[in-house]
Amino acid sequence: MDIVAALTITMTIFFYAPAAGGINGDLQMADGTEARIGYCSCGPRYPFGTVFEIMVDMRPYGVPQAHECRDRGGKIGNHALDIVIRTGDVKEDLRIARAWGKRRVPVRVWQNWEHYVVGRNSQAGQATLSGEDGYAPPPPHR
Repeated sequence: MDIVAALTITMTIFFYAPAAGGINGDLQMADGTEARIGYCSCGPRYPFGTVFEIMVDMRPYGVPQAHECRDRGGKIGNHALDIVIRTGDVKEDLRIARAWGKRRVPVRVWQNWEHYVVGRNSQAGQATLSGEDGYAPPPPHR
């Protein structure tokens, strides 16, 4: 499996504190995993497993630079991420979420290249990884 940087875009980033109630107070992500640091909700354009690398320093907020899409949100568009913040202390989670607020920052999107090619070919009416002639475009530069 070849993981590649598909693109770098500006996205709106929020923090989600599931222990504080969030939208429904559920600690389970849409893919069935439990919400934890390093996971996020993303728009429907991105399949579960897509990794988003935030291109600003996240250390002051106690979260990693990269977050894996494991959830969807009813109001999360394709240019927004809702990052899980779960320190074990609800008050601290809320403090961090409020300190961050809502920001637009550059984000590098990492995807599974095979999934990307299959998705692109399906949109073009082809259902295989390589075209009918056996050719698949090379992955983009890393």
